[in-house]
Amino acid sequence: MIKLNLEAKNNSQQRILEYLQENVSEVLAEKINNGTPFTKDDKQLINKKTLDGFMKYASDEARKQAEKGVNSACVEDSVVFGWAIHYFEEDSIEGTLYNLDGTEYKPVVKASTKKTTAPIRTTTKAKQEDSGIKKTSFFDLFRNKKMWIKMQKTNRKSGLIRKTMWEKTYLSKII
Repeated sequence: MIKLNLEAKNNSQQRILEYLQENVSEVLAEKINNGTPFTKDDKQLINKKTLDGFMKYASDEARKQAEKGVNSACVEDSVVFGWAIHYFEEDSIEGTLYNLDGTEYKPVVKASTKKTTAPIRTTTKAKQEDSGIKKTSFFDLFRNKKMWIKMQKTNRKSGLIRKTMWEKTYLSKII
């Protein structure tokens, strides 16, 4: 039986560990014990996988197999053991990443530049009705083409707006 550097924290993990120790090849045991080379953010790292990581992976795989709307699934032991071999064998599955000096890799978080915007104020229909003034929304103008055109002509005459290219092309087709 091959010795693996994995720590089982509960009975389920212990069963997986025992299966792996009895069935892994020497090459896979080497990957499990020493990790595999991994590149992330243009950095050379060591990818080491744990039984905790496998349990999360197995849970995600079981969820994929469950019927829609169901919160649980029954999976046969042989399938879970197959997932264990695949999880530890597949280099593209990311476990815990370590720098080449043995320290755990912490990705650099880039500072984001968030632009703050002023809150949009809306008036409710109740307030509009109380004031006795019927307010027209921007979308109401598109529903009522005649009102839109009349408003545009009034605003143009008063010098408030100029005719845009959109208006020149779109409104000329409507009229």
